[in-house]
Amino acid sequence: MNSIRKNLTLSGLSGILLSIPFLVPHTGLIMLFAFVPLLWMEHAFTISGNRGAWKYYALTFLTWNVLTVFWISYSTLVGGIMAILGNAFQMFSIFAVFRRVKRWILRKGKPEFIAHIFLAALWIAWEFFYFDAEISFPWLVLGNGFATNVSLVQWYEMTGVLGGSLWIWVLNILVYYGCRVKPREWKSAAIPMVIMIVLPITVSLIRFYTYKEPNLPVEVVVVQPNIDPYKEKFSSMPQSEQDKRILGLASSHITPETQLVVTPETSIREVVLGDYFSAPSMVLYKEFVQENPNTAFIFGATMVDFHPRAEKKPTVASRPYSGGWYEIFNSAIQLDTTDRVQVYHKSKLVVGSEKMPYTNLFPFIENLALNLGGTSGTLGTQSERTVFTSVNKGISVGVAICYESIYGGFITGYIRNGATLMAVITNDGWWRNTPGYRQHVSYASLRAIETRRSIVHCANTGISALINQKGERIMQTKWWVQTAIRGTVNLNEKLTPYVKYGDYTGWIVVFFMLLTGLYSLICALPGRKRA
Repeated sequence: MNSIRKNLTLSGLSGILLSIPFLVPHTGLIMLFAFVPLLWMEHAFTISGNRGAWKYYALTFLTWNVLTVFWISYSTLVGGIMAILGNAFQMFSIFAVFRRVKRWILRKGKPEFIAHIFLAALWIAWEFFYFDAEISFPWLVLGNGFATNVSLVQWYEMTGVLGGSLWIWVLNILVYYGCRVKPREWKSAAIPMVIMIVLPITVSLIRFYTYKEPNLPVEVVVVQPNIDPYKEKFSSMPQSEQDKRILGLASSHITPETQLVVTPETSIREVVLGDYFSAPSMVLYKEFVQENPNTAFIFGATMVDFHPRAEKKPTVASRPYSGGWYEIFNSAIQLDTTDRVQVYHKSKLVVGSEKMPYTNLFPFIENLALNLGGTSGTLGTQSERTVFTSVNKGISVGVAICYESIYGGFITGYIRNGATLMAVITNDGWWRNTPGYRQHVSYASLRAIETRRSIVHCANTGISALINQKGERIMQTKWWVQTAIRGTVNLNEKLTPYVKYGDYTGWIVVFFMLLTGLYSLICALPGRKRA
């Protein structure tokens, strides 16, 4: 009974420790030892030879996921349960594979630490592939745990968040083995731990306090209209009233020096591609930029494209109507005083509401799409990251729509295409007053560090903020407030190593996994001579 209580305590403690940095600001360093209780519990099972450790792995990862992403259930109970269980199961599976590999390694008489190196590599390889999986929810990538400790991870400009995940695993393994040594060996065990803590932090702090942004200022107005997505946005409030609120807030803060106005995701409910100004809202927004000729205006819209003469389904996202097929997009639009209408379609979609996975193999899945208000079912996407250009001072803006901002490698596509400034437009009101919207805006800080681009984070309801190139929020709004903010951010044209080379940390780990897998296969061949 005591061993059960001890195992429950250790596994539950790891789940809580892993959750704290995602819930409590400035606690990211807890990630550096959060796995140690779980590893200690697993070691006890190894010594005793008992089975059943899987129950405690499950407890750890269920605890972590429930505490950190329970807020998904506020928009969809079924989706929230599936996200928690699916994410926890994948984490559990990594530890289950690790335990099996560890038993095999110990039977072969190999050192135990090889199994822990395998565990770290397997976890990072999973995070790496999770970014581009058909069903993808990398919200709890370990490196995201430092989202509110930006001064400690300025080196993300070289590695991205996977570098943070690697740092976390290295320290957890070192601390775990340090806890196992005899008292007279503590000094020698502490040296590598201290080096691995102090060195990255020192490098980061030096970079944080010495980094100088290019002096390329742009005055920006960010509009937070605070339109309830459940009761107003897609139902009771007419689009004309929403336009009046958005344009009123923008007009009250704009100055002759303002060069960019940003409003949230789905500011306009429906615009037809190619026939833009048939929507009355588009006419009003165009009049706004004509009255403020120094300003480009970025906003979100639900867009529709028709394929009237197509006999076969032209894309995965196409839906039938009496005259052919049509597609729906969650889009960003930029208007200015020119005749251009610049458009970008959201391409990293939320599984379950904006995208149903594997519909090409199982078409019936499309009928299971969750309705979160507005449009449900698989939406159209695009392959390239469109960058909005401006006639004023060469401003080039990449616009990530909501969920896209958690994908660091995805954001680098905008930068390689010439973006000197990033914007995130979102509607975080689906999650109510929970950690969800706070986590979301904090992840934008990591994107700023990785790309060294200032970020304009514009939320309908949530936190809107101006974030500098070091990941600091220099201005921000409060939750559930109808307001706008005006401030200045700097452009940047230089490319960071992470933008240039991508998630090479993930590729190195995958290559390592392939080599070790090949070596293990060779060792297992029958008839091979062994020393």
